[in-house]
Amino acid sequence: QKLDFEPYQLFHDDTLVYVARWPDAEFEDGSIWRMMECMRSADGGWDKHKNKWVGKTRFGLVYDDRFHRPETPGFREGDSRYQVDPKIGFENQPEALAESGKDFAGCVAVLNIGHWRTWARRITDHRTGQDHFSYDTTGLPKEQVQHFSGYYILGLAALDRPNEWWFDSKTKTVYYMPPAKADPNSMELRGRVRDFGIELDRCSEIEIRGLGFHASGFWLKECNDVSLRDCTFDYPATHRFLHGQFQYVAAWNPSSNGNTMPSFFGGKRNSFVNNTVRWCNAPVYLGSEEMVIENCLFSDIEWDVNSDGGSGAVMIGKDSVFRRNTITRCGNSEGVRAVGEGTTLEHNRLSDMSNLQHDGSALNVGTTKHHQVLVSHNWAHDCNRQGMRFDYHGSGIRRQDGQLYGDGVYMNNVTWNTTDNELKGDRHLILNNSVLRNNHYPDVFQEQVTMSVQGFMVMHEIYSNAHSLIRNNLGTLRSRSFHLDDEPRPWWKRSDGSIMPVATVLPGTADHNFSEKGASWKYLRDPANYDFRPKAGSPLVDAGALVNENEFPSSVANFPGQKYIGSAPDIGAYEYGDTRYWIPGRLETTASVPVPKNGGKNVPLNADLMFLEAYQAEEHTLYFGQDPTNLEVIASLPGNKKNIVSPPKLKKKTTYYWQGGAKKKSGTEDRSPVWMFTTTE
Repeated sequence: QKLDFEPYQLFHDDTLVYVARWPDAEFEDGSIWRMMECMRSADGGWDKHKNKWVGKTRFGLVYDDRFHRPETPGFREGDSRYQVDPKIGFENQPEALAESGKDFAGCVAVLNIGHWRTWARRITDHRTGQDHFSYDTTGLPKEQVQHFSGYYILGLAALDRPNEWWFDSKTKTVYYMPPAKADPNSMELRGRVRDFGIELDRCSEIEIRGLGFHASGFWLKECNDVSLRDCTFDYPATHRFLHGQFQYVAAWNPSSNGNTMPSFFGGKRNSFVNNTVRWCNAPVYLGSEEMVIENCLFSDIEWDVNSDGGSGAVMIGKDSVFRRNTITRCGNSEGVRAVGEGTTLEHNRLSDMSNLQHDGSALNVGTTKHHQVLVSHNWAHDCNRQGMRFDYHGSGIRRQDGQLYGDGVYMNNVTWNTTDNELKGDRHLILNNSVLRNNHYPDVFQEQVTMSVQGFMVMHEIYSNAHSLIRNNLGTLRSRSFHLDDEPRPWWKRSDGSIMPVATVLPGTADHNFSEKGASWKYLRDPANYDFRPKAGSPLVDAGALVNENEFPSSVANFPGQKYIGSAPDIGAYEYGDTRYWIPGRLETTASVPVPKNGGKNVPLNADLMFLEAYQAEEHTLYFGQDPTNLEVIASLPGNKKNIVSPPKLKKKTTYYWQGGAKKKSGTEDRSPVWMFTTTE
């Protein structure tokens, strides 16, 4: 059907209609977030280490291939979680390009051919049955194309299933395949033509509260003291690939670029509190100075990646606070990214991130942004790439005074089922972190590295972390994530004459760390079910050390101090004997994040019941029992000082059910879903 307007996103009622794509992928089964299910691999590419093209792929030409299991352990391509997550593997891959039966000439190829960069370009040559295609290279920097590549295709030729559409911008014709036996003329179909529901330019002292936005985002430019609170933003942004607009998104949303993103650009002291941002097909820029972003949900961010790795799924500006947020299912190589100095990133939960690009991390502090950054009390887990990272890019990059970038604090964080955490720069305080598992090592007792504190001119032509303090950390710490060897051997030299020790020797001042392989699984209470406290009598309890004022590696670091129970701090992120168990992430309308986790198995008989409190609740009640329809009250907890309850004596091999009730000022009680766990034998 021909239209007199040009939509760039389509909905049936409030449900997204997918842009026609090959291979098919969707949110409902999660395939849209799995690189090896929603893409095909390229056969080769530019190998920067060998300084030559490998395989059949060349600049402007992609040869199709499947993703291959690495010959040796570790990351090569595809999804790194295949070694620790049985749901992710190399078996469930899409059909080959030559077997698709489609001619994709004129369609749009989304090309993840730049490692952490993805471009969309028009396919200039392809015919049915071919295993390769050519694409338009206009504006594509040849030097940024790299090895380990993936791609998928958008276009009319891919429209082959219900709930897909395409728009031909030249003829203004819309194509749509409805559900079986449905008449599109009687359906409520809506085409999006508007970018923003909130658009403010140089405004101040405005509060927007309690509104719901569908298929419209927010754009605040040079605003001060503006508050967005208690709002929902569903589908706030997407690209205009259908209209032939392939520019990267930009935080300042230039009028010449049809691809926009939700953004706070410029300004000061703005706030974004208790909002939800869901199904956003662009990064979210919260870049005002001194901004507060608190108690928000960011989910399903950027499934058609249209930005380079220098962006991030959610970006945080200078001197801003990003606190108690939940971020999950993101495509960009970088998840939460500090793009300004002095940010505080605390009590956030990050998962299922860095899904559709290579390299990256769930939380990233940019190269020149370490100064006075505090990364504290966060969980990052079940991600394709690294958990958390203080980044450094380029060669020999230094501040104007000649010093390395640094002066950050990284403390009391927990990561698991990611690749190794990586900390670069200098004068950092790296304190009381726990790393449970690296995706590269399915057997935790054979792991070679879980945290890389880079040093000794390993990379970037800098002597990294020479003045950092590394203390009370639980994990397999190394000074690099490659060339690993924990056997005593002579030091070896780089070609420039600098000395480098074996990886087990850490830079800076490193003490009171516990680097026994698999230690988390021996000495923590129940890490499989989210109880990361030390066991009673374990070698972690009171085995750490305080940081004295004369030991601070930086005089400007944002260090909030240490809190501990007993004669000394414990090793790792949690304290044995604490009356409150910190759980990061968004506070929901009901109690959430049960520990033991919902559906947990092999729960020890001495388990405690712990949970994340409800938003603005004044009292919590716990209900417990073996019959989910007849739970009994076992505890009432006023305030938020305690969230740990000892249940009645547990029996072996028994399934228990429990539930949290939350009372607000109104006096009404909101109950959580019923949770369950099964005890060990």
